[in-house]
Amino acid sequence: MRRQPFVLPSMPLLRLIALMLVLISLGGCARSTNFNQWDARTSDAAGTTSVRPGDTLYSIAVAHDLDWRDVARWNGIADPRSLRIGQTLRLTAPATGHRPVTRRAGPVSIVSSRGAAVHLPHATAPSPAVTGNGALHWQWPAQGKVESRFIDGSNLQKGLIIAGALGDPVHASTSGEVVYAGNGLPGYGNLLIIKYDGTWLSAYGYNQKLLVKEGDQVKAGQRVALMGRRDGRALDKTGSLLFQIRRDGKPVDPLLYLPKR
Repeated sequence: MRRQPFVLPSMPLLRLIALMLVLISLGGCARSTNFNQWDARTSDAAGTTSVRPGDTLYSIAVAHDLDWRDVARWNGIADPRSLRIGQTLRLTAPATGHRPVTRRAGPVSIVSSRGAAVHLPHATAPSPAVTGNGALHWQWPAQGKVESRFIDGSNLQKGLIIAGALGDPVHASTSGEVVYAGNGLPGYGNLLIIKYDGTWLSAYGYNQKLLVKEGDQVKAGQRVALMGRRDGRALDKTGSLLFQIRRDGKPVDPLLYLPKR
């Protein structure tokens, strides 16, 4: 039986094969930011975690939905920037018979139109934080459409997903200090965390590029990042921003704080 001579594939077929190989390669290299990987930093059975390169006290607290002040107190940390790589941190209160409680914002005093002080009890519904500098007003970090909303108590929806174009500007929602700028938290991509005060944090994920660094003081409305992709969509031209507001370490619904559009 005669063998058929080997014939090279036509050029269009070769191009198709080459394109398929490129797509397979991109799919294997893209870092997924699927919702199921959010906050994938896990603790061991003893309720501890180890400090990794790039970690900050704030990023560890955000990864575990904890108040950074609690983590600091449980581990005797006076300076949040004093973490050491490999250091073991407690993620639960020590068993001392009673649990010290971090002081939260107390009752608020405002002045009525008649000049008399009116004392308000602890708020039962979300409201702007009131400090010595006046009310904390949140701004929209991007102007795109809200693709996904916050779901209270869900591990999968801890903030808003705001659509846009790749490279669109991301703005600080409020003034504060950049306490984390990196990509060490699975599911967040390039992430910024901005601390307003001891109570309030805002987080900005999926960024293509970060324009500020840890320790920077930023103003509300300042451009702090460029919008990137979500879910490892290497060929998707649509941009997305993950935006969270956290009070005492816990994520809250940003739509209850942002101005209505």
